[in-house]
Amino acid sequence: MIRQMALLDWKAIKCFYLRIFLIPVISLAAGFITALLVVPTNVFMFLFFSINTFAVEEKSDLNKLYLTLPIKRSSVVGGRYALSICMGLAGLITGIPLAILADRFTFSHYYGSVLWFLPVVTISYLLFSLFNLCMFPILFKLGYCKGKFWGMFVPLALFEVLYIAWTIISSLPGNEYLLFNALEYASKNIFLVNGSIILVSTLILLFSFMLSKKLYSNREF
Repeated sequence: MIRQMALLDWKAIKCFYLRIFLIPVISLAAGFITALLVVPTNVFMFLFFSINTFAVEEKSDLNKLYLTLPIKRSSVVGGRYALSICMGLAGLITGIPLAILADRFTFSHYYGSVLWFLPVVTISYLLFSLFNLCMFPILFKLGYCKGKFWGMFVPLALFEVLYIAWTIISSLPGNEYLLFNALEYASKNIFLVNGSIILVSTLILLFSFMLSKKLYSNREF
């Protein structure tokens, strides 16, 4: 049932399909500073795109339709999360070639080893999980119209603040090698660093799902 709900959500947002092509443009723009920012940005933008399911759901009043069908509310939540995870994977897969392309024109070229890129991937997963927790439970509890400020605009603003903060910090004198030192440490402690990030990210995503399921099950329509 979860698979069917995910497919139903995907078909429901077909009017937004063309907006997907804007995501690579945004991700490449982030790559002007460093190509290492492309993958996290791409993953976040694909996650943000998946919020369109909430907008379509509310506009078409799909919640009341679901209640008339033999569909459990947990399946609705599961399908929404399954689609968001698929979108996150799409962001990850497409982000890697975009990062390689961005490295051709970025201000700070990437000369590290392949092992340096692994923590970038796991941190992208952490970013995905954190912002999923910031957005999805609120939207499941309040709906799109009532929850879009806290469940969409605030996380987007937070993402922009983090991006600007990192850009400023990494450009300060003495911090030129801050990122590279961190990546070098991660490459020497692959299982400890990346394993810890993956574990924490998975727990956050699981908590987000359980919270959303609880909030949506108690929501009145």
